[in-house]
Amino acid sequence: MEILIDWSLIKSEDQFYDVLLSQVGAPDWHGHNLDALADSLITGSINSIEPPYKLMSVNSSVNLGELKSFQTKVLAIFTEAATEQDREIEFCVK
Repeated sequence: MEILIDWSLIKSEDQFYDVLLSQVGAPDWHGHNLDALADSLITGSINSIEPPYKLMSVNSSVNLGELKSFQTKVLAIFTEAATEQDREIEFCVK
């Protein structure tokens, strides 16, 4: 299973969460913040789609303006999730 985040299509933080959370089958009550994202990906067991899967971050070098800082934090969470031995998440940046 591949989960695709195309940063060229992301125009806001809420849009990022809508794209990602719909792909992992997150519950409606899933928070739209970095702490909830980390808990969901690193701790797990709340989404209907759980690892193993591949997180694909494409067009990561596109000019995001104000979203660049947010993207940096998201990519750090993706990296941390991929290093968790029991999570079986592969992370790829293009």
